[in-house]
Amino acid sequence: MSTRVGQEILVLRFEPPAELEQLISDPAVPRTGPAVLLVADCIDLDRWRAEPLEPQQAGWTEIALGYHCEARGEPATAFHFPFLLLSGSRGDNGMGLADVELTRFHAACPDFDGPAAGRRVEATARTFAGAPLAEVEATLERAAPGELPAGLLRWVNRVSYPDVTQPGALLDAGLWLVPAQDCEVADEWVGRGSATLGAAIGWSGVVEGEAWHYGTVFTLDAVEAL
Repeated sequence: MSTRVGQEILVLRFEPPAELEQLISDPAVPRTGPAVLLVADCIDLDRWRAEPLEPQQAGWTEIALGYHCEARGEPATAFHFPFLLLSGSRGDNGMGLADVELTRFHAACPDFDGPAAGRRVEATARTFAGAPLAEVEATLERAAPGELPAGLLRWVNRVSYPDVTQPGALLDAGLWLVPAQDCEVADEWVGRGSATLGAAIGWSGVVEGEAWHYGTVFTLDAVEAL
């Protein structure tokens, strides 16, 4: 069943320290470009339109840590579990994610009057227990319509979960290509930014790089095994 999704996204692209690269990479999906940290506010547009709900009831938040790669000969971005965290009903109870706090990030924020050169955007994500996952900040430099790096809306996921019967072991559900279809992208801005990653995400430290801020609407339908 297809789902129409809307997202407000802040992405940081950076060269990963060796320890972080080893942690997030999968030998079956070699890294071909920068590492990627993504934070997003998301909404299931079909559910929101079909039911008389408060928008928050159809929404969820995401934080993902991955890297540029290729899948079936085309650019993609690999976000492997457990470094793809989703809140609410979209996520796993073992990977709880508190709401991503977004500052001057989208139209629902107080005093937001649109992206502009020199404007600062920030996002904070933490676990439900309050442990920091990531603090991201970026300064927008220029509008960049049509310049979004290739592969940011085409995802590769290694889906694996802890095996409760064998501590330390994983149940591997395979490698999947998840392409966003019928994409609409708007308000693309590029700048520079940094992120402080917390130990709760698996590695702690500060990274810096190119930041992208954009909105998108797309359909999730076909998921292909790789």
